[in-house]
Amino acid sequence: MAKKKKVFKSAALAQANRSREDRLRETLVQVVGGQSRLLNRPEDLYEAIANGLDDIENFKNGKDQLELLAWTLRCDFLAFKANSDEEKAYWDDLFYDAGTFFVELASQYSDKDYLADLVHDLALRHVGGEGRSVVFLSVGEFLPAERAKALLEELLEAVTEVDQGNREDILDAICDMADSVKEAAIFAKAALLKDPDKSNATLIDIANAQFMAGNLELAKQWLGDVQNPGAEDEEAYMDLQAAIADREGRKSDCIKMAHALYEKFPKVVNLGRLCAFLPTNEATSLLQEYARFRSGNGLEMDFMQLLVSLKAYTVLEEYLDMFEKELTVQDAQDLNAISEALEKDGQKALAQRIRDWTVEEPEEAEGFDNSEK
Repeated sequence: MAKKKKVFKSAALAQANRSREDRLRETLVQVVGGQSRLLNRPEDLYEAIANGLDDIENFKNGKDQLELLAWTLRCDFLAFKANSDEEKAYWDDLFYDAGTFFVELASQYSDKDYLADLVHDLALRHVGGEGRSVVFLSVGEFLPAERAKALLEELLEAVTEVDQGNREDILDAICDMADSVKEAAIFAKAALLKDPDKSNATLIDIANAQFMAGNLELAKQWLGDVQNPGAEDEEAYMDLQAAIADREGRKSDCIKMAHALYEKFPKVVNLGRLCAFLPTNEATSLLQEYARFRSGNGLEMDFMQLLVSLKAYTVLEEYLDMFEKELTVQDAQDLNAISEALEKDGQKALAQRIRDWTVEEPEEAEGFDNSEK
């Protein structure tokens, strides 16, 4: 009988022969399991996950890409371990990118059961991270309605059978997904499991879910149960009342409610809703009033975006006369988007005026403290 040939096993050689996908998977699994040495070196950890995200973009196998993105998203607990708000923002941005990338690939992937399994796993281990929330809020973009509903029912069953330590986060995930696919009944079940006392905020959220699903009568019923909404709930309550009136074609009631909402909460978003219902001259007057008297602390990007969406170009010019120099400290990407929209609408001079004051930011922001030691 021939003797068995001895084979020298080299751990280094085995590692070298592994694919980039396998090496990245091992790194992410170790981070999630709390076994990675990188956990003690936050700068290196951030770099490893960021580089891993770049690598995933270049992988050819869609299934591997989605799995590795799911593992990346499971690392989002790291954002809550950051030592400063700045560090947390870097982590949140990174996981947000991972979430949007997942949604982009998932919308083109044909195996919907595989996608549902990945999302199921992410939901059961949800810790409130922004990247996963992006996925949950976008489920309707990559899962058929029936498959999404089945997933939600599975998650509801799981969360009621076992008392997980992250129960509220799981229920938040279910609410986000139910909102995405307009499953108002499942949204209500999850919301009431989270808040069985039926606070005003929960009642308004359920009413809004019914409204978004097109169930106006149920929306009004849930909204009718709201009692004496306090300052923290009144804005959402009034906003939904105005939206229901609009959907029902009660224009005068809608305008009256939108006026009351804006006067009590003079925010840009409420101003935009009101202006959408008013004749052009009245809307222009309100916009000018806001620019002169309610935007006195400096330029507001969301107000500029509203002016562009309403094609209120005369008011935008007046607004720039007051705050033009402040454009230099605004986000270049937002300003470029405004300039492009203006150019498409033939407002080339106004677009160029904004471009002249736009300061392009560095292409890549560095994470953590990268100052010279």
